Amino acid sequence: MDGGDGASSGGSRFRLYDQLELQEFQDKYVIKSIESPNQGFSIGRRDGNVEPLTGDDACSLSPSKVSTIYGVVGSIRLVAGTYVLVITSRKEVGTFLGFPIFKVMSMTFLSCNEALKFSTSQEKKDEAYFRTLLRTVESAPGLYYSYEADITLNLQRRYKLAEGWMNKPIWKQADPRFVWNRNLLEDLIESKLDGFIIPILQGNILKFLIPNSLNLKSSHVTITLLSRRCTRRLGTRMWRRGANLEGDTANFIETEQLLELEGFRSSLLQIRGSIPLLWEQIVDLSYKPRLRIINHEQTSNVVERHFHDLLQRYGEIVAVDLTDKHGDEGELSAAYAAEMQKLRDVRYVSFDFHHYNGNANFDHLNVLYDQISEDFEKQG
Repeated sequence: MDGGDGASSGGSRFRLYDQLELQEFQDKYVIKSIESPNQGFSIGRRDGNVEPLTGDDACSLSPSKVSTIYGVVGSIRLVAGTYVLVITSRKEVGTFLGFPIFKVMSMTFLSCNEALKFSTSQEKKDEAYFRTLLRTVESAPGLYYSYEADITLNLQRRYKLAEGWMNKPIWKQADPRFVWNRNLLEDLIESKLDGFIIPILQGNILKFLIPNSLNLKSSHVTITLLSRRCTRRLGTRMWRRGANLEGDTANFIETEQLLELEGFRSSLLQIRGSIPLLWEQIVDLSYKPRLRIINHEQTSNVVERHFHDLLQRYGEIVAVDLTDKHGDEGELSAAYAAEMQKLRDVRYVSFDFHHYNGNANFDHLNVLYDQISEDFEKQG
């Protein structure tokens, strides 16, 4: 580490502090880099205030407890207290562009709520309720990060970045759409603790090593699949559908397939999301709740905003509609097709997935591929 910014020696690429020491005192928590003990910060246990360590912070008292943590996810302020989320265990699950990727295995909140003793009974009751919600965050699944590379940014966009971009703190490099802890990082950002600020991705990462059976000389081919879940228009299936007025769709996921061979890298991107109309599905006790298309004067603008954003980010797009062509889904598909006819820069392909590939039978996917194969070749 070099200096207080977390940059690696030589300044060629920014690198975060990867192992931290957590010291617990009666009035504060102190978090330090194990590799660079002079780099760190304290968190007041009464008010949650974050203060970078200085040369005058040497303490004559011994901490009541010392433990190793692997990152600070961020902090959140409730009614009367602040709670700091830290990573207590991790697992290396692969690499991205040669840099290790870790999966969060466990987290815990550090309580900075000494001021709670001065709160009213109602405030204490509210605080206790919100703390029960925080416990679900500690076990949130599918969280990934890297100390040396921004895994929120796909390879295609990386090649378009200005020279020197990788010298920036990793949180400044990140695509905000995929930073799941962005709202928890404000205190660390304000205190300029760049070497401790970890952008967390929610999604999935799989890595495959293809053996020599493909007759690719003596080289191994590595394929990595990274799925990045967007933070916009969040919600669970059925409860959150369609788009908002800004054009952000529910359950939007970017999946990148990285192929690596002898220093050569190729990136294929696929994105998916809810149909970008204004619609909803009212959850009830039925097996398949009815959906309702919302008639709104802004519908065409919503669709246009959605695809304008995608074109700016990804370039040429083929939109594949996989919905059922009967019943409620059929009406939704027809409404979607009508709006897509108004867009000249996006090719729309309708494919009745349920008809061709029902009962998990994927033998007829070639029907879809035949429709879009030229687009695949054109896009490289």
